[in-house]
Amino acid sequence: MKGGIVREIERRILADFMDLLILSMMDNDDCAVGGYDVIKYLHKRFHFLPSPGSIYSHLYSLERKGLITATENRQKRVYSLTEKGREFIRKLNCHKEQIGKFLVNAIFKNGFKDSQ
Repeated sequence: MKGGIVREIERRILADFMDLLILSMMDNDDCAVGGYDVIKYLHKRFHFLPSPGSIYSHLYSLERKGLITATENRQKRVYSLTEKGREFIRKLNCHKEQIGKFLVNAIFKNGFKDSQ
């Protein structure tokens, strides 16, 4: 079981990139999901339990950006990817190596000594 600094960094990444996790989840499952479905997924997959307020805030933000759309399904609001959201995920996947390298370089090779 992970602990200490590794778990803390994982939690920070999960919280900071929640919108990307939600989009990725919707793309992988290719189905409409509700806010509590997102919470259950994050808890099961990452052992991370975000607040409902945090999840719904991200969902509303993604909807305003046109990346997801919401519909009512039996008194439940469900979300699914728009074509714009699918295209965003495709572009993100194309650049995942660059993003990973950037994160590693930004954290571990920040060049502070070189810039003095």
